[in-house]
Amino acid sequence: MKGPVKTWLGAIIALGMIALLIGSIFEGNRIEKEQAAEKQQPVTQEKQPVRKYTPNEEAVSEKKAEEVTAPSEEMQTEIQEVIPEFLKVYVPFNAESPDDFLKNSKPYVTENLYQALEQEQRRGTLTIVKTKFKNVDLEPQKEGLKEQWWNADIEVEHTDQAGQTNSSTLAYIIKVKMIDGKWKIDDLGVRSRAWNP
Repeated sequence: MKGPVKTWLGAIIALGMIALLIGSIFEGNRIEKEQAAEKQQPVTQEKQPVRKYTPNEEAVSEKKAEEVTAPSEEMQTEIQEVIPEFLKVYVPFNAESPDDFLKNSKPYVTENLYQALEQEQRRGTLTIVKTKFKNVDLEPQKEGLKEQWWNADIEVEHTDQAGQTNSSTLAYIIKVKMIDGKWKIDDLGVRSRAWNP
């Protein structure tokens, strides 16, 4: 009895496998036909109107103003004289009289910057008690007729508590603004990679 059951069971499994094979072939053909039919039919999408952007009037007038206005050589020369004069009084530091920079900077800065500098309290570090201005290299960053930004690489000499000196370079970005016919420093900050990539 075991022999005929095995034979029938084997035959049923074989027929089942053949049926699965035939079914998968038919299903594969059906899928291929559907894909071919999709490729042949043109895709119809409703055309959507293209949105047109126009710059606002303020942006257009600013752009035209920037294209036409270029600072003169005289302006640039004047700025290159004002910035070093300011830095000569702003950068030096002496731990014995830390607020000297404030009164000496007043003729070179705008009222807004002067008020901000009044809030600033300069202190020496644990080692540096004196800083001396030596030289500055200027490079225009953004030029304009009423406002400009300049990169300043300031060479300084630091003196520590033991009297030892060493030189270093301070990297600043400086904003100058035309106030009553004169260029004045309106803002400044330490220049980092964000300002000068």
